[in-house]
Amino acid sequence: MSTFHTRYKNKKFVKERIELDGHSYQHCEFEGCLVVLEKGETELESCTFKDCRLMLLGQALRIAKILKIFIGEKPLRVLDFAEPGIFGEKRTFATEDTEITEK
Repeated sequence: MSTFHTRYKNKKFVKERIELDGHSYQHCEFEGCLVVLEKGETELESCTFKDCRLMLLGQALRIAKILKIFIGEKPLRVLDFAEPGIFGEKRTFATEDTEITEK
């Protein structure tokens, strides 16, 4: 069961304040919006942002401050650990169906 209160699909938002938390956005366009994120409980899939501002509050702001310590002024690269080959080699992770035995 989804935890998102509202799901938006193929919608265009223009010059609005958008609260991301608790909502899902698929194939949406945002133009000139103030986008607000506090907890990170959102889903963004294939969305575009043009001339928008991002306001981070609460947990999101704390995480951003920690990231700034690590990256300084360098561009941020977001890694998806589920992405194949992210570590330069193929890795297999244990799942519920995998039996691990020690020798």
